[in-house]
Amino acid sequence: MGYFDGLTAASFKKDAEGRELFFLWGKLGKGRIIPSEADGAWIRHYLNIYYICVLVAIVPMLMISGEPFRPRWLLTIGIFMALALVALTPLWARVRAWSLAGERLTYGEAISASAKAHGAVSLSILIALSGVLTIGSLFVLVYTDGTMVGALGTIFFGACLGLFIWMLGARRRG
Repeated sequence: MGYFDGLTAASFKKDAEGRELFFLWGKLGKGRIIPSEADGAWIRHYLNIYYICVLVAIVPMLMISGEPFRPRWLLTIGIFMALALVALTPLWARVRAWSLAGERLTYGEAISASAKAHGAVSLSILIALSGVLTIGSLFVLVYTDGTMVGALGTIFFGACLGLFIWMLGARRRG
């Protein structure tokens, strides 16, 4: 499976009765019982397209946002987040009538499902990329005037590196 399938898989789990559950807001929200395989396939497809669009939109959004933590930057990030939430409206409209699940999604379950869907090769590539980006951010932090960018990049990509290593370990443990 691909990268976006791995992201999508984190929103699903099977309950004790073997029914597939969907968690629109992940660990923070209530799960819904997916009524049919067709509905489950539609949700997976919608989320894949959603994640692709958000990823593609991040680059131009950052290019027009200006200097970090300035009013223009904050406004651009706010508009981007609002649009990302609005883009979830069709998904929310479809699942809101479905029955609520009695179970919750734990962080460990979401990470395990995502790790299984990503695959070992995909996670290895993500580990390598995160390592390179962490080292690059450290270089920016130490050797340039981009202290804020270097610090934020080091924290973010270092956290991603740790998460992907953890996911690969969880995948190997089963």
